[in-house]
Amino acid sequence: MVTPTPSFTSPPFTSSPGEATPAITEFRVAVINMMSPVVVDTANTIASETYEQRLDLLIEELKILKPDIVAINEWTNTKAHGNPAAKLGKELKMEYQWVRANPWFPGQSKEQNDAIADQIGFQEGEIILSRHRILRAESKWLTQRTSETEGRAVLHLVVQAPEPLGEVEVYITHLTGGGDRVRAAQATSVASIIKETRGKGPLLFVGDLNDVPGSATTQPFVDAGLLDAVGDAPLFTCCRDGIIGELPPLTTRTTHIFASGWAPPQLSVFGDKPRKRADGSFLYPSDHNGLFAIFPVPPREQAPP
Repeated sequence: MVTPTPSFTSPPFTSSPGEATPAITEFRVAVINMMSPVVVDTANTIASETYEQRLDLLIEELKILKPDIVAINEWTNTKAHGNPAAKLGKELKMEYQWVRANPWFPGQSKEQNDAIADQIGFQEGEIILSRHRILRAESKWLTQRTSETEGRAVLHLVVQAPEPLGEVEVYITHLTGGGDRVRAAQATSVASIIKETRGKGPLLFVGDLNDVPGSATTQPFVDAGLLDAVGDAPLFTCCRDGIIGELPPLTTRTTHIFASGWAPPQLSVFGDKPRKRADGSFLYPSDHNGLFAIFPVPPREQAPP
Protein backbone atom coordinates (compact mmCIF):
# COMPACT_ATOMS: atom_id res chain seq x y z
CA MET A 1 0.00 0.00 0.00
CA VAL A 2 1.22 3.50 -0.81
CA THR A 3 0.13 6.63 1.05
CA PRO A 4 -0.80 9.46 -1.34
CA THR A 5 -0.68 13.14 -0.57
CA PRO A 6 -3.48 14.33 1.75
CA SER A 7 -6.82 14.66 0.06
CA PHE A 8 -8.42 18.06 -0.29
CA THR A 9 -10.79 19.40 2.31
CA SER A 10 -13.66 21.82 2.61
CA PRO A 11 -13.43 25.06 4.62
CA PRO A 12 -13.00 24.58 8.38
CA PHE A 13 -16.04 23.65 10.43
CA THR A 14 -17.68 26.69 12.03
CA SER A 15 -20.34 27.07 14.69
CA SER A 16 -21.96 29.94 16.54
CA PRO A 17 -20.24 31.02 19.77
CA GLY A 18 -21.75 29.26 22.74
CA GLU A 19 -23.86 27.02 20.51
CA ALA A 20 -24.71 23.78 22.30
CA THR A 21 -24.73 20.53 20.32
CA PRO A 22 -27.67 18.33 21.26
CA ALA A 23 -27.12 14.65 21.97
CA ILE A 24 -27.49 12.47 18.91
CA THR A 25 -30.13 9.71 18.84
CA GLU A 26 -29.46 8.31 15.37
CA PHE A 27 -26.70 8.36 12.76
CA ARG A 28 -27.71 8.52 9.09
CA VAL A 29 -25.50 7.21 6.30
CA ALA A 30 -26.04 7.49 2.53
CA VAL A 31 -23.84 5.63 0.04
CA ILE A 32 -24.06 5.70 -3.76
CA ASN A 33 -22.04 5.04 -6.90
CA MET A 34 -22.76 8.26 -8.76
CA MET A 35 -21.90 7.14 -12.32
CA SER A 36 -19.04 9.14 -13.74
CA PRO A 37 -19.70 11.66 -16.53
CA VAL A 38 -16.55 10.49 -18.32
CA VAL A 39 -17.56 9.14 -21.72
CA VAL A 40 -16.16 5.76 -22.71
CA ASP A 41 -18.30 5.49 -25.86
CA THR A 42 -18.27 8.61 -28.03
CA ALA A 43 -21.54 7.48 -29.59
CA ASN A 44 -23.24 7.65 -26.17
CA THR A 45 -22.60 10.87 -24.23
CA ILE A 46 -25.71 10.80 -22.03
CA ALA A 47 -23.75 10.33 -18.79
CA SER A 48 -21.88 13.57 -19.49
CA GLU A 49 -24.81 15.53 -20.94
CA THR A 50 -27.00 14.82 -17.90
CA TYR A 51 -24.36 15.11 -15.19
CA GLU A 52 -25.40 18.47 -13.72
CA GLN A 53 -29.06 17.42 -13.74
CA ARG A 54 -28.19 14.12 -12.07
CA LEU A 55 -26.11 15.87 -9.44
CA ASP A 56 -29.06 18.16 -8.70
CA LEU A 57 -31.35 15.13 -8.35
CA LEU A 58 -28.91 13.54 -5.92
CA ILE A 59 -28.64 16.71 -3.84
CA GLU A 60 -32.43 17.02 -3.75
CA GLU A 61 -32.80 13.49 -2.38
CA LEU A 62 -29.99 13.90 0.13
CA LYS A 63 -31.55 17.08 1.51
CA ILE A 64 -34.68 15.04 2.27
CA LEU A 65 -32.71 12.16 3.84
CA LYS A 66 -30.58 14.49 6.02
CA PRO A 67 -27.61 12.12 6.33
CA ASP A 68 -24.77 12.58 8.78
CA ILE A 69 -22.41 10.94 6.29
CA VAL A 70 -22.58 10.88 2.49
CA ALA A 71 -20.15 8.53 0.73
CA ILE A 72 -19.90 8.64 -3.06
CA ASN A 73 -18.04 6.35 -5.44
CA GLU A 74 -17.00 7.67 -8.85
CA TRP A 75 -16.50 11.20 -7.57
CA THR A 76 -15.23 12.81 -10.78
CA ASN A 77 -13.53 16.13 -11.45
CA THR A 78 -13.51 17.02 -15.15
CA LYS A 79 -12.67 20.05 -17.25
CA ALA A 80 -16.18 19.93 -18.69
CA HIS A 81 -18.06 19.74 -15.38
CA GLY A 82 -15.63 20.92 -12.73
CA ASN A 83 -15.33 19.46 -9.25
CA PRO A 84 -18.72 18.54 -7.72
CA ALA A 85 -17.25 18.44 -4.20
CA ALA A 86 -17.68 22.16 -3.57
CA LYS A 87 -21.28 22.14 -4.80
CA LEU A 88 -22.16 19.10 -2.69
CA GLY A 89 -20.53 20.61 0.37
CA LYS A 90 -22.25 23.97 -0.05
CA GLU A 91 -25.72 22.61 -0.84
CA LEU A 92 -25.66 19.98 1.90
CA LYS A 93 -23.77 22.16 4.41
CA MET A 94 -21.22 19.42 5.00
CA GLU A 95 -17.46 19.16 5.28
CA TYR A 96 -15.76 16.82 2.84
CA GLN A 97 -12.58 15.00 1.88
CA TRP A 98 -11.82 13.19 -1.35
CA VAL A 99 -9.10 11.01 -2.78
CA ARG A 100 -8.11 10.69 -6.41
CA ALA A 101 -7.78 7.05 -7.40
CA ASN A 102 -7.16 7.86 -11.06
CA PRO A 103 -5.03 8.81 -12.78
CA TRP A 104 -2.25 7.50 -10.60
CA PHE A 105 0.76 5.56 -11.81
CA PRO A 106 3.28 3.97 -9.43
CA GLY A 107 6.80 5.30 -9.73
CA GLN A 108 5.58 8.75 -10.73
CA SER A 109 5.73 11.75 -8.43
CA LYS A 110 2.62 13.61 -7.31
CA GLU A 111 3.52 16.39 -9.73
CA GLN A 112 3.85 13.94 -12.62
CA ASN A 113 0.51 12.31 -11.82
CA ASP A 114 -1.07 15.76 -11.46
CA ALA A 115 0.24 16.66 -14.91
CA ILE A 116 -1.28 13.49 -16.36
CA ALA A 117 -4.62 14.33 -14.76
CA ASP A 118 -4.47 17.84 -16.20
CA GLN A 119 -3.61 16.51 -19.64
CA ILE A 120 -6.41 13.96 -19.83
CA GLY A 121 -8.91 16.32 -18.21
CA PHE A 122 -10.36 14.22 -15.40
CA GLN A 123 -9.81 12.81 -11.94
CA GLU A 124 -11.89 9.99 -10.46
CA GLY A 125 -12.08 8.61 -6.96
CA GLU A 126 -14.05 8.64 -3.72
CA ILE A 127 -15.52 11.40 -1.56
CA ILE A 128 -16.97 11.45 1.95
CA LEU A 129 -19.04 14.37 3.23
CA SER A 130 -19.76 14.83 6.93
CA ARG A 131 -22.30 16.92 8.80
CA HIS A 132 -19.90 16.83 11.74
CA ARG A 133 -16.37 18.13 12.16
CA ILE A 134 -13.72 16.12 10.31
CA LEU A 135 -10.89 15.58 12.78
CA ARG A 136 -8.43 13.88 10.45
CA ALA A 137 -8.19 12.04 7.15
CA GLU A 138 -5.78 9.74 5.38
CA SER A 139 -5.82 7.89 2.09
CA LYS A 140 -3.91 5.04 0.53
CA TRP A 141 -3.56 3.64 -2.95
CA LEU A 142 -3.69 -0.14 -3.31
CA THR A 143 -0.69 -1.89 -4.81
CA GLN A 144 -3.01 -4.30 -6.67
CA ARG A 145 -4.16 -2.35 -9.72
CA THR A 146 -7.34 -3.18 -11.60
CA SER A 147 -5.45 -2.72 -14.89
CA GLU A 148 -2.32 -1.02 -16.18
CA THR A 149 -4.20 2.29 -16.34
CA GLU A 150 -6.60 2.01 -13.38
CA GLY A 151 -5.65 2.27 -9.72
CA ARG A 152 -7.82 1.92 -6.61
CA ALA A 153 -7.68 3.87 -3.35
CA VAL A 154 -9.05 3.92 0.19
CA LEU A 155 -10.17 7.05 2.04
CA HIS A 156 -10.39 7.05 5.86
CA LEU A 157 -11.99 9.84 7.90
CA VAL A 158 -12.46 10.34 11.62
CA VAL A 159 -15.38 12.65 12.42
CA GLN A 160 -16.45 14.16 15.73
CA ALA A 161 -20.10 13.20 16.16
CA PRO A 162 -22.16 14.59 19.07
CA GLU A 163 -22.35 12.65 22.30
CA PRO A 164 -22.85 9.87 23.09
CA LEU A 165 -21.09 8.76 19.88
CA GLY A 166 -17.88 10.77 19.94
CA GLU A 167 -15.34 9.85 17.28
CA VAL A 168 -16.69 7.86 14.32
CA GLU A 169 -14.42 6.26 11.72
CA VAL A 170 -15.54 6.04 8.10
CA TYR A 171 -13.76 4.20 5.28
CA ILE A 172 -14.67 4.07 1.60
CA THR A 173 -13.29 2.30 -1.46
CA HIS A 174 -14.50 1.34 -4.92
CA LEU A 175 -13.45 -1.94 -6.49
CA THR A 176 -14.16 -2.40 -10.19
CA GLY A 177 -12.86 -4.82 -12.80
CA GLY A 178 -9.77 -6.98 -12.90
CA GLY A 179 -11.52 -10.24 -12.14
CA ASP A 180 -12.44 -12.09 -8.96
CA ARG A 181 -8.86 -12.76 -7.84
CA VAL A 182 -7.81 -9.12 -8.19
CA ARG A 183 -10.85 -7.82 -6.31
CA ALA A 184 -10.37 -10.39 -3.55
CA ALA A 185 -6.72 -9.35 -3.20
CA GLN A 186 -7.70 -5.68 -3.17
CA ALA A 187 -10.34 -6.38 -0.52
CA THR A 188 -7.77 -8.18 1.63
CA SER A 189 -5.53 -5.11 1.40
CA VAL A 190 -8.39 -2.79 2.35
CA ALA A 191 -9.30 -4.98 5.32
CA SER A 192 -5.66 -4.89 6.45
CA ILE A 193 -5.64 -1.09 6.20
CA ILE A 194 -8.76 -0.93 8.36
CA LYS A 195 -7.27 -3.23 11.00
CA GLU A 196 -4.03 -1.24 11.07
CA THR A 197 -5.59 2.24 11.27
CA ARG A 198 -8.88 1.92 13.13
CA GLY A 199 -9.43 3.29 16.60
CA LYS A 200 -11.67 1.98 19.34
CA GLY A 201 -14.90 3.78 18.45
CA PRO A 202 -17.75 2.93 16.07
CA LEU A 203 -16.67 2.23 12.51
CA LEU A 204 -18.27 2.18 9.07
CA PHE A 205 -16.79 0.78 5.87
CA VAL A 206 -18.78 1.53 2.73
CA GLY A 207 -18.55 1.39 -1.03
CA ASP A 208 -19.30 -0.37 -4.27
CA LEU A 209 -17.19 -3.53 -4.28
CA ASN A 210 -18.49 -4.74 -7.65
CA ASP A 211 -19.38 -8.02 -5.98
CA VAL A 212 -22.33 -9.50 -4.12
CA PRO A 213 -22.69 -10.38 -0.42
CA GLY A 214 -20.99 -13.64 0.52
CA SER A 215 -18.38 -13.38 -2.23
CA ALA A 216 -14.62 -13.73 -1.89
CA THR A 217 -14.46 -9.94 -2.15
CA THR A 218 -16.62 -9.33 0.92
CA GLN A 219 -15.18 -12.14 3.08
CA PRO A 220 -12.05 -10.24 4.24
CA PHE A 221 -14.25 -7.64 5.93
CA VAL A 222 -16.22 -10.31 7.75
CA ASP A 223 -12.93 -11.91 8.80
CA ALA A 224 -11.85 -8.49 10.11
CA GLY A 225 -14.80 -8.52 12.50
CA LEU A 226 -17.10 -6.19 10.55
CA LEU A 227 -20.82 -6.88 10.25
CA ASP A 228 -22.66 -6.68 6.93
CA ALA A 229 -25.24 -4.12 8.07
CA VAL A 230 -27.49 -4.77 5.06
CA GLY A 231 -27.36 -8.56 5.29
CA ASP A 232 -30.03 -10.35 3.28
CA ALA A 233 -32.41 -7.38 3.12
CA PRO A 234 -33.96 -7.20 -0.38
CA LEU A 235 -32.25 -3.92 -1.26
CA PHE A 236 -30.57 -3.76 -4.65
CA THR A 237 -28.09 -1.27 -6.07
CA CYS A 238 -26.77 -2.58 -9.40
CA CYS A 239 -27.10 -1.81 -12.27
CA ARG A 240 -29.26 -0.08 -14.90
CA ASP A 241 -28.45 -0.35 -18.57
CA GLY A 242 -29.12 3.38 -18.81
CA ILE A 243 -30.35 6.41 -16.91
CA ILE A 244 -33.08 7.69 -19.24
CA GLY A 245 -36.64 6.34 -19.11
CA GLU A 246 -38.56 4.22 -16.62
CA LEU A 247 -36.38 1.13 -16.30
CA PRO A 248 -36.89 -2.27 -14.60
CA PRO A 249 -36.08 -2.62 -10.87
CA LEU A 250 -32.55 -3.69 -10.00
CA THR A 251 -31.89 -7.22 -8.77
CA THR A 252 -28.27 -7.22 -7.49
CA ARG A 253 -26.46 -5.53 -4.62
CA THR A 254 -22.82 -4.56 -5.04
CA THR A 255 -22.81 -1.55 -2.69
CA HIS A 256 -22.08 -2.44 0.92
CA ILE A 257 -22.22 -1.00 4.42
CA PHE A 258 -20.07 -2.87 6.93
CA ALA A 259 -20.22 -1.77 10.56
CA SER A 260 -18.60 -2.29 13.93
CA GLY A 261 -19.93 -0.93 17.21
CA TRP A 262 -23.44 -0.14 15.93
CA ALA A 263 -26.95 -1.39 16.61
CA PRO A 264 -28.84 -2.82 13.59
CA PRO A 265 -30.00 0.01 11.30
CA GLN A 266 -33.19 0.85 9.45
CA LEU A 267 -32.43 0.36 5.75
CA SER A 268 -33.72 1.63 2.43
CA VAL A 269 -32.56 2.59 -1.05
CA PHE A 270 -32.61 5.97 -2.73
CA GLY A 271 -32.14 7.16 -6.29
CA ASP A 272 -34.37 4.27 -7.36
CA LYS A 273 -37.11 6.38 -8.93
CA PRO A 274 -36.57 8.60 -11.97
CA ARG A 275 -37.69 12.22 -12.10
CA LYS A 276 -39.62 13.67 -14.99
CA ARG A 277 -37.76 16.32 -16.97
CA ALA A 278 -39.12 19.33 -18.86
CA ASP A 279 -39.07 17.40 -22.14
CA GLY A 280 -41.24 14.64 -20.63
CA SER A 281 -38.45 12.07 -20.35
CA PHE A 282 -37.43 10.43 -17.07
CA LEU A 283 -33.94 10.65 -15.56
CA TYR A 284 -32.25 8.68 -12.76
CA PRO A 285 -29.41 10.20 -10.71
CA SER A 286 -27.21 7.20 -11.52
CA ASP A 287 -27.14 3.74 -13.02
CA HIS A 288 -26.94 2.55 -9.37
CA ASN A 289 -29.32 2.90 -6.46
CA GLY A 290 -27.95 4.28 -3.23
CA LEU A 291 -28.12 2.63 0.19
CA PHE A 292 -29.44 4.57 3.18
CA ALA A 293 -29.01 3.39 6.77
CA ILE A 294 -30.27 4.94 10.00
CA PHE A 295 -28.30 3.58 12.95
CA PRO A 296 -30.00 4.10 16.34
CA VAL A 297 -27.76 5.65 18.98
CA PRO A 298 -28.84 4.68 22.51
CA PRO A 299 -28.08 7.09 25.36
CA ARG A 300 -24.86 6.54 27.19
CA GLU A 301 -25.35 4.42 30.30
CA GLN A 302 -25.44 6.56 33.37
CA ALA A 303 -22.68 5.98 35.87
CA PRO A 304 -23.88 4.39 39.12
CA PRO A 305 -24.38 6.85 42.01
